[in-house]
Amino acid sequence: MASKSRKERRARKRKEIRKRQRAKKQSLPSLLRKHPSLREALNHNYPLFSCLINEDWEEGRIASVFVIREAPTGLVLSCFVVDLAGVGLKDVWGNYGLTRLDVEEIKSRAAQGGTPLIPCELSLASTIIYGGIAWAKKWRFKLPREHKIWLRVLEPVNESGVDLELFGEDGKPFLILDEEEQVVFAEERFDRQILKADLDAGRDGLSKEALIRIGDIKAALIAFSQRPEFREDFEEALAKRFGKPERPDSDHEWVTFQDWFVLEYELEKGETVATRFVEYYSDFMSDDVRRLVLGWGSPIEGLFEVKGRKNNGFLMKNLVNEREYYVFPTASMTSFDVKAGDFLSARIVPAKGFHIFSGSTNIIESDGSEAQRAKIYETAIDIQMRYPAQAFKDNEEKLKKSRESVRRQYEDFVNCFGSDEVFGTGREILNEYQRFLDYVIFRKKDPETGLPIATAYEKKTGRPYRPITVGLPEAVLNSQDVGMLCDPVEGISFLIQYRHFIDVFQHPERHIGKEETKDLVLDYLESDSISDVPFRRVAKKFPGNFSRVIAYYGDQEGFFSRNIEDLMMEFKPNSFDKLPGMVSVLDSEMARLARSAKEEAMSLVSRFKNLFKR
Repeated sequence: MASKSRKERRARKRKEIRKRQRAKKQSLPSLLRKHPSLREALNHNYPLFSCLINEDWEEGRIASVFVIREAPTGLVLSCFVVDLAGVGLKDVWGNYGLTRLDVEEIKSRAAQGGTPLIPCELSLASTIIYGGIAWAKKWRFKLPREHKIWLRVLEPVNESGVDLELFGEDGKPFLILDEEEQVVFAEERFDRQILKADLDAGRDGLSKEALIRIGDIKAALIAFSQRPEFREDFEEALAKRFGKPERPDSDHEWVTFQDWFVLEYELEKGETVATRFVEYYSDFMSDDVRRLVLGWGSPIEGLFEVKGRKNNGFLMKNLVNEREYYVFPTASMTSFDVKAGDFLSARIVPAKGFHIFSGSTNIIESDGSEAQRAKIYETAIDIQMRYPAQAFKDNEEKLKKSRESVRRQYEDFVNCFGSDEVFGTGREILNEYQRFLDYVIFRKKDPETGLPIATAYEKKTGRPYRPITVGLPEAVLNSQDVGMLCDPVEGISFLIQYRHFIDVFQHPERHIGKEETKDLVLDYLESDSISDVPFRRVAKKFPGNFSRVIAYYGDQEGFFSRNIEDLMMEFKPNSFDKLPGMVSVLDSEMARLARSAKEEAMSLVSRFKNLFKR
């Protein structure tokens, strides 16, 4: 059963990695950066080699138009698939560095498939292609992401003057949709005027009219996310968030999930629904509205304390990233009302220099007691530690101080143990971890006071310092092979079978070919909880053996990365923008009250866990 579970987990991980690889490959900016010759080849000024179209395009109302030019690097080809009856330009692809034989092979395959290609005038090709673009924009059909790149083989034209006589039936798209698709198409019909004009915002905030319009824009975005093209992504996102592609029972979780999916969930090509929405309605959208919607792509999530009310909005402090915000409820939040001292979990997004609520909120009314505040602060600090990305978002000072804290921790660790790695059984490592904390608190002297932390605390408060007692997960405690590592960026981590892992790269001849070695190396590679640090360490210590081991398992498992940078980009992409492993709390009052909180404060975390869950 364990072996089956490992295989299933590995299959899921490989699927995620392949998806990242496809996204990287299909990302147009990446394509052009990777192939500078393509940028040069895609130029309408080069001589026309050939212009082809499928012979039955008039009868079938689907045209596959090939425009081929003679570039210095060889022939460059762009193919545009245009649905003249329905959606206009629906697909585009291309290639470069081709030969005449390559073009003949394309023609031969087309003929064998029953759709022979015949020569056509460039003017006809231009009319069909640009007409397909104009038709799709007119009826708000999604254009292929690549079309602007491959369109460079054609001389630009003024789209407003393109003849659309070839398109549609009686001037309208002829579509065959199922019942669900027809409902979605109808839902997207809204007053496009809401996308055109700039939004008004004064010095005192957002007016009621502006909030109503922002709400209408958000509603249009939500409707757009329900198009059939997003259905598979939506189900995958549901499964990723809740373990199955089904709507959760909680309305709060459902609304928060929808907001996350529309604004943040990464589609296959690295886009989001929001960026697709902006691209789709680009012809109707003002720059002001475009900036508004794109600004929603990085919401601020947190546990907020209401400081007061100002005009139509609220002054609130996010206890997770320790920043204050001026936040307005949207027009749909008619019953929303909180008072100073209340707490709420929420997502907020920027709007014209201010912020608005996005998604659902949970409110905890204040009872006025310091005990309640202490419990909330303890919960907020726990969230900071569990979700550092949210703690550091929009707060450079907090990020800087946290990085400094981790660097100091690394120095202390090396001073305490004489190394940045410690090995032992799980129980031994627990004792060593406790010894390190005792060293920092009771023995190490603060440069400013010249006293250990515990002594300085007792002298300042007149109360004894409560020792910190640490624990480790049962799996770590019960292991006979545990490594405690300290990294100057990510801090302390605990790895099971770490001595075994090192020995694989130190003495590969002893381990290669064994099933347990394969499981260990791949589990380390594919684990979301193991960073790049152990791999970088063995790559540095044993470079030749590292290449040998990775090449061996790469050939077996079908991954192609061989050097450490490519390997980490494939399996540990988050390691290239790593956050510090410690979070510094800037608000001393918040830290003081949190320290005095009782243990039941931790139960509050469960009320907010699905807000931050990924």
